[in-house]
Amino acid sequence: MIRTTEQYEQSLRDDREVYYRGERVKDVTQHPILSLAVNHNKSVLNLYREKDLRDLLIVNDPKYGETIRFFQPPRSAQDLISRYTLTYEFTRRTATLFAHIGSDMLFALTIIANHVGKESAEKMRNFGDRILSQDLSLAGAQMDVKGDRSLRPSEQADPDLYLRVVQSRDDGIIVRGAKAHTSNSMTANELIVLPSRMMQKGEEEYAVAFAIPVNTKGVKLICRPALESEVPLHPLEGPRVLHSAVVETLTVFDDVFVPWDRVFIYRDSRAAGMLANLFALYHRFSALSYRSALAEILVGAAKLMAEYNGLERISHIQEKIVNLITFTEFQRICVRMSAYECQIDKGTGIAMPNIMHANIGKLYSNLHYMDAIQSLIDIAGGIAITAPSGQDYDNPELRKYIDKYTAGKASVPAGNRFKLLLFIREIVALLGGLESVTMIHAEGSIQASTLALYRDYKFDPMVESVKKLASLA
Repeated sequence: MIRTTEQYEQSLRDDREVYYRGERVKDVTQHPILSLAVNHNKSVLNLYREKDLRDLLIVNDPKYGETIRFFQPPRSAQDLISRYTLTYEFTRRTATLFAHIGSDMLFALTIIANHVGKESAEKMRNFGDRILSQDLSLAGAQMDVKGDRSLRPSEQADPDLYLRVVQSRDDGIIVRGAKAHTSNSMTANELIVLPSRMMQKGEEEYAVAFAIPVNTKGVKLICRPALESEVPLHPLEGPRVLHSAVVETLTVFDDVFVPWDRVFIYRDSRAAGMLANLFALYHRFSALSYRSALAEILVGAAKLMAEYNGLERISHIQEKIVNLITFTEFQRICVRMSAYECQIDKGTGIAMPNIMHANIGKLYSNLHYMDAIQSLIDIAGGIAITAPSGQDYDNPELRKYIDKYTAGKASVPAGNRFKLLLFIREIVALLGGLESVTMIHAEGSIQASTLALYRDYKFDPMVESVKKLASLA
């Protein structure tokens, strides 16, 4: 089944413990800021009903009827390509990313639970059945708050700085700790919780994975502040902000009870490490899927501004646009190659993206995002930040001056260059700080991708070739 927007909105009115700027939020669907993220998810549900997207979005499952492709485990390279295309299309049409962290976690957890044993695999099947039969939305919590980064989980002065099991009972476990920057938790129905790293002997209490309803007692969602202003944003200045897609939370687990049927990994350090790495792989594949679409928007904005400025034939402007094209297409190549050269898990038949291509693409995206933004700023010029406001443009007396003095080439319709300047200002300034952190650090840091590449790269054939060529013993 696929829920209506009304059913989805009603499911969030469940007394979940959400805080925004120090105050408890009674109903996230009615909050002036947090409701923007709810509305974004509702707009996604409406996209499901667009005729030209239905074949891409909807799967007719023999057991559940119509379901969303995001929750269908990929079983081939083509399935991964379809998942990439779906993410790309959502992002391209809305200019905001659609974070499907929950389904990334679902696939990784299904594979690892099957490796752990029949009991864990059965629990995951039951959980997946519930998600598909009720069309529940998922969020994922993985990144621990970590405390002293030079110390391991078991070495911290406060043991709760990595989420851990503090008590085991006949009916379940009690967990305590916190997860940082948990995306979309306050707009989801279920929260999947994974370990953030490989655990060692003596750290079994941290090697746990489970799922709980977001309104579970003891779960406290402390939302980050959104972009706010005493004067409401004008539609020309903040279309992406006004349809904010993601609100992250510091997610606190204050002695939270988890029943055994929702505990998928328990005190298994090896499985915990495998799970952390496999989720990161799926998540980086998803990251490249949405990042390639967002990068296209930078290309389009730069090309239009070059044309409006009458500089599209100037060599250094063309060079900057080519830099943006390279940034875009390298990510697209990597995500597609990651799908085409996937591996199939023997136990579950689920397709896993290629580790090398996913991590190389993600690392390239992290390293070169600010270069891409610099190219766009250089093409747009300083007026991208100093242009008047949308409210000024609504004033007929001022509009005639704005049209006259922000004009570019004579062939460009009045107001077009001004509107494009406001759109670019949103990208590089209004959302600039938020997106610079996101694009450099989301889905894993630069160092995380570097370590993954060094760990998983197949050096042996190259080393042996060099030994042979250099006549080494």
